[in-house]
Amino acid sequence: MGRHERLAQLTDVDAPGLVVADLGCGTGRTIRELLRLDPPPAVVHALDSTSQLDDDLLHDERVVSRVADLDVPLPFDDESLDRVLSMNVAENLHQPAGFLRECTRVLRPGGTAVIGHTDFDTALFTSDDDELTRLLVDRFVAEVPDGSQGTDGFMGRKLLSLAVDAPLLLEQVHSWADPHRRFDRGSLAWKIAMGMVAAARDDAGLAARAAAWVESVRRLADQGRFLFTITDVVVVLRKPR
Repeated sequence: MGRHERLAQLTDVDAPGLVVADLGCGTGRTIRELLRLDPPPAVVHALDSTSQLDDDLLHDERVVSRVADLDVPLPFDDESLDRVLSMNVAENLHQPAGFLRECTRVLRPGGTAVIGHTDFDTALFTSDDDELTRLLVDRFVAEVPDGSQGTDGFMGRKLLSLAVDAPLLLEQVHSWADPHRRFDRGSLAWKIAMGMVAAARDDAGLAARAAAWVESVRRLADQGRFLFTITDVVVVLRKPR
């Protein structure tokens, strides 16, 4: 079972007619899993700061696509949603605690919030040079991309503290680190590796070593010797009735 299926199941759509919001939906992979549930939500609001939603979901009458800045008050009325889920949003916000307060405001009494984040410092790559791999991961975790107000590669392990301080009841804490063996373009391991390479770009010597590292990892993958994992942490919160 992958990340998106787990998130959908934790959202606990246990009755017909529920209204759900995916905050930071990306291309809609978790929404696709939500719509496969039995029963599926009646409405899924797909929010993100840019429009990336896959075309088939854009044309699904159950999906409402909205472009919104998640760092400001959410564009929903008080107590208008039954479920809220969000993955890998908190590190990009000026006020993660304020985001959880907003989730509380828009949830109906008894509603559930599923909030998850990857802990990027836990990236594990099979490679021929463990020391270089650790250096590149450290660079990646510390990187603040251009145009971003900040990132936090340790947000996964900090998520529980945010949840404890939120005006919601903490019900469950989950974590997983799925094994991946692909290292082709589009794979999760490739995307993380490209972030590591980008983080080394200001050091010419390290950038050259990073490029060679990618090729060495690709060879290991071609030989069937490659493994990648990274830890996701998810908290399940409920609004008191």
